[in-house]
Amino acid sequence: MNNEYLRHTLATINYRFQKSVRNAEDSFGGFSLGKGSRSTNEIIHHMYDVLSATRFFIEREQRKKGTPERLSLTLEIERFIAELKTLDKTLSDKELGIDYSKRLLQGPFSDILTHIGQISMLQRLNDGPIEREDFSSVDIKTGVL
Repeated sequence: MNNEYLRHTLATINYRFQKSVRNAEDSFGGFSLGKGSRSTNEIIHHMYDVLSATRFFIEREQRKKGTPERLSLTLEIERFIAELKTLDKTLSDKELGIDYSKRLLQGPFSDILTHIGQISMLQRLNDGPIEREDFSSVDIKTGVL
């Protein structure tokens, strides 16, 4: 399987992301801690932009120009999940070298996981705490998003 480790990381991102936004109402999109911090919508928008720029670079070896349109919380969530699926397909079609893979893990994939943690924290502060779970024992399937 091409890029199995990276694809499993995407499946993990998908699982954790969906858990962090499960049962979120659209009003949660505007929730932020103030003082210049991003709202939930802004975080997810940024995550989508990072992911789509990553895919664009893998496919074309060029930097993507422009910024995507801002959407409602529900649409930002749907667009992000769709982009995860598209990037998974790209990774299944194109084998990447180990150095390239390391850069994806240390850069965009780690950035996105950090932001998922922020969303989970915002959920707790917005009276919607995420249920505890041992993530290492979850049956996450590579390539199934």
